[in-house]
Amino acid sequence: MSYFINKFFHFKGYEVRKVNTSSSEYLVYLSSRRKTAMCPRCGKKSKTVFANGGQRKVKHSRYEGRVVTIVFPKKRFTCQHCKRPFSEKPDFVEARARTTSNFASEAVCALSRSSFSTVCESYQTSYSFLARSLLKIKFDDPWPGGELRLGFDEHAYGKRHMMITVCDLKNHKLLAILPHYTKEVVIRYLESRTEEEMSRVTELCFDMGFKQQRAVESFFPQAQTVIDKFHVLFYCANLIDADRRIICPGTGRYKYENLRQNMRKPDWKLTEKQREYLFKVFNDYPELKTRWDIYQSLGKFYSSRNKDEGRKRLKEIRDDIEKLEGRSYLKSFAGTLKRLEDEILNYFDNRTTNAYTEGVHTKIKMIKRTSYGFKNIDIYIKKMMLSFLPFLVISSLFLPH
Repeated sequence: MSYFINKFFHFKGYEVRKVNTSSSEYLVYLSSRRKTAMCPRCGKKSKTVFANGGQRKVKHSRYEGRVVTIVFPKKRFTCQHCKRPFSEKPDFVEARARTTSNFASEAVCALSRSSFSTVCESYQTSYSFLARSLLKIKFDDPWPGGELRLGFDEHAYGKRHMMITVCDLKNHKLLAILPHYTKEVVIRYLESRTEEEMSRVTELCFDMGFKQQRAVESFFPQAQTVIDKFHVLFYCANLIDADRRIICPGTGRYKYENLRQNMRKPDWKLTEKQREYLFKVFNDYPELKTRWDIYQSLGKFYSSRNKDEGRKRLKEIRDDIEKLEGRSYLKSFAGTLKRLEDEILNYFDNRTTNAYTEGVHTKIKMIKRTSYGFKNIDIYIKKMMLSFLPFLVISSLFLPH
């Protein structure tokens, strides 16, 4: 066999004898170069052959859409010291295993970019094999070095089963997915981190309704809290939309006349046609125009140059809300802005948002759809964590060098 093939399929103690090709696989036949074997009980070498068994077949890799299967002889020796027979143990495959460690590593790497069904079909293996290989991986790496800005948010695993996503917002890295949306799970995870890692956290970013915020803040007394700006705008838009359904319930349902969508856009993003339609509605319903102006002022508030300018604009917005006449859902928003004023204004220190965490959730939803859901929580978490590792990192961790 050629020098290239022997180097490509390098197995210690074996050499390639021949390679057969079929429509579904490559069969690589090996022959043993060793005349002796090490006894697993006493550790002494033996050269007495007890029996030459049949051929053993194990899957090793995948090449050009076909599975590479290696075939090698099963040879048994007799130990002169123990007086008992034993089987020769190759270095590249475990006892009674049907695949090499290289095959499991390649399958796990493919699983980071595809669903279980796709990998099972391409590698001609089973779901249980992939699940076992995936569960062996440990995602307990230390947090990235330097300053850390952590983002916490929840996402749905099932209908009523919520999980917590933890991200490093500065380095754009998914750190962990916690299996339950409870205080005990958050405390257990943060207690597992080192004091050195915790001391490097300078900012914590939350949504307005994150229930475990106080539990997280208790571990980081030196870090300041930031409320995500997109959720502040979203909450304000929902309150204005609730008022809209009372003020003009039957307006804006046809063609481009999507009043709800148009009112959520910044003024500079409106087309000429949308702007004409909005002002036509506002002429008929001036109360709606007042609320829309408040929403636009809140959007401009986040373009403030510093905290002092932002504080003045935020006070003007609260004053405009308090001047609203009659019943309005938006009136409660003034108290919310007052209560969360410091956390909202902390945004201007580093312009930190939870946008990366929301992007992680978008990718998680896509993976859940392509995988048709998950029944096992541990496999779900490992699969999601694996999908966010760069390919080069996966290769360096799992594939042989």
